[in-house]
Amino acid sequence: MEGAPPVYGQASPLRTGLRLATYSALILFFELALIRYAAGYVHVFSFYLNFVLIATFLGMGVGLLRAEHAGLLKWIAVPAMLLLFVTIALFANAKITVPADPNEFLWGIFSDGAKKGIPLLVVAASLFALCSIFFVPLGALLGAEFRKLPALHAYSWDIAGGLAGICAFGLLSAAGREPFVWFSLGLGLWLIVSIGDRRFAASLALSGSVVLAIASWMGSSGLRSFWSPYYRITVAPVGLGYQVDVNGSLHQFMLNLDSTTAAKFEYSRVARFGYLQPYRLLPRIDTALVVGAGTGNDLSLLLMRGASYVDAVEIDPRIADIGQVLHPQQPYSDARVHLHVNDARAFLRTTKQKYDVIVFGTLDSQTLLSGMSSVRLDNYVYTVESLRSARSRLTDNGTLILYHMSAQPYIAGRIYQMLGDAFGSPPGVFAGHMNLFNFVFVAGKAASAVPPASPATLAELRAPYALAHDDWPYLYLRERTLPGHYLAALLAVLVIAAGMMVIGGGEVMARGFDGAMFFMGAGFLLVETKSVTEMSLLFGSTWTVNLLVFASIMVMVLAANLWVMSNPVRRTAPLFGALFASLAVAYLVPASSLLMLGTVGQWVLGGLMVALPVFFAALIFSTLLGRRMDGARALAYNLLGAIIGGVLEYSSMVIGIKGLYLLAAALYLGAMLLARRSERVSTHPI
Repeated sequence: MEGAPPVYGQASPLRTGLRLATYSALILFFELALIRYAAGYVHVFSFYLNFVLIATFLGMGVGLLRAEHAGLLKWIAVPAMLLLFVTIALFANAKITVPADPNEFLWGIFSDGAKKGIPLLVVAASLFALCSIFFVPLGALLGAEFRKLPALHAYSWDIAGGLAGICAFGLLSAAGREPFVWFSLGLGLWLIVSIGDRRFAASLALSGSVVLAIASWMGSSGLRSFWSPYYRITVAPVGLGYQVDVNGSLHQFMLNLDSTTAAKFEYSRVARFGYLQPYRLLPRIDTALVVGAGTGNDLSLLLMRGASYVDAVEIDPRIADIGQVLHPQQPYSDARVHLHVNDARAFLRTTKQKYDVIVFGTLDSQTLLSGMSSVRLDNYVYTVESLRSARSRLTDNGTLILYHMSAQPYIAGRIYQMLGDAFGSPPGVFAGHMNLFNFVFVAGKAASAVPPASPATLAELRAPYALAHDDWPYLYLRERTLPGHYLAALLAVLVIAAGMMVIGGGEVMARGFDGAMFFMGAGFLLVETKSVTEMSLLFGSTWTVNLLVFASIMVMVLAANLWVMSNPVRRTAPLFGALFASLAVAYLVPASSLLMLGTVGQWVLGGLMVALPVFFAALIFSTLLGRRMDGARALAYNLLGAIIGGVLEYSSMVIGIKGLYLLAAALYLGAMLLARRSERVSTHPI
């Protein structure tokens, strides 16, 4: 049972819709801001970015269930906001212990596992809980406005507002603005929309001032600090160059690798020797490509070796900017270097150039592809398909050089075997710690000239490991398994979610469980996640691609909702049939097969493969939503179902990315059975 239907308010529908859209925009804006802010200062959270997404769903869902108490619940925002930002500041300056797991390597955090500090589980669970509580009042305020309009009209305003929030934060990211600006704009908008309640507005202004003071204090570390779309970046002088940290952990050094200068600094001397080992085997270099060009070390060496044309691909625009300004040898200012701010896979797919040398810099990502996926930013660079793509861009006598800091033997072994698979013969190997890397792999023409590695090293490299492919791109996992720290954290998420739903919405949930909307939410989250990873594979893993995918999904959802408003659907069975058919096609057709098509073919066919499941699911959702007497409650169950989808996304570490479509199909099957049962009992007109 749903309870009594809402009574539509007397306020202007336009005014109500604008307020609803504003709250939706704030929710999406704060979600994206907290994803960046929390990970920027609490390094371990870089590997749990989708916890903020799940927390947003939980907080919104609980708030929507208790929308009739929005006037009271909005006061939660004041202490929740203060506690969240104080906790982030505390964790940013605390030692966090991470249980060592032989099945996964996380950059920059396992090294402190033996020291006393705050356990990782406490950090992940605390931030998840506080983020969830923060979104409860916004969810309640959204729900209060939602109930004043017919469900589908309200949902259109909701989607339009969310789209505006995404675009607004995207513009701030493009401009490289810092958190103080993000939260000033977000809190300022919240203050404007709350101006009718002077007491609450005053409290919000006071607490917001404290939050902005914390954000300003956190950003005043004394080091040069930059915010890229991926990281919080700090730069500090070291030796004869600079150290570049991301999210508080070492990422790279900018070194002067000129022979005379490097000899004065032991770190630079060792790194220079390691860098040059493969180059001594090469004849004259005419054309070269560096993927993961970073701040420019690889570029400076290629220029010293006489390369006449160098394409430099770097995914992070701020890191490239830092290299252009601060690198001691200024390689980016050389006319022979051509910078491309892009993803490595996307560049390899689109370039027509052939190269004498392709260099894979140390692309050791320390964050995830997006806030929706457990795939890391660099995972699609280190797959068999990626290395085959690089091989296709080499000249007949070309050589690929891959530098890597492999912290575990299985990581180096997997790279060694993937190169062997891609090139048809094992690569040459230089092994040994060379400061910035400990392995240099040489594939292609010069591989045979590399001196044989020691028997012990070769035995480690040849041990059997599952190779990373586009469907299972987990370079840093030892095998197909879900590491223990994720299991513990996900269990904590479910416990916290259950507790909040019982405490915050138990009374409303006792009126009846909307299973169809719940399963629709769980399935849609998996389809949406798969859409992001699929499009990243086709068009690059850059933040702009991810932003465009998110925006495109919301546009499709809005279009589906408008369609249902003007063309009511009586039976959902045909739509479910189309949904299952589109999921089957997306599952059976490998995304890599589309890479053989031209750009137009990839956009058209790839876009359709991704768009159709989303569009049909959105049509079904809007149809079901239109039949509910209380749209806010139905949307709440949909969001709470998305929590399960967010947890199930981690199963891709075991079943692969494509397997998410199978899980989504199973969830949609549950939604279909429940929807059909309700259709047989009674069908409410839209």
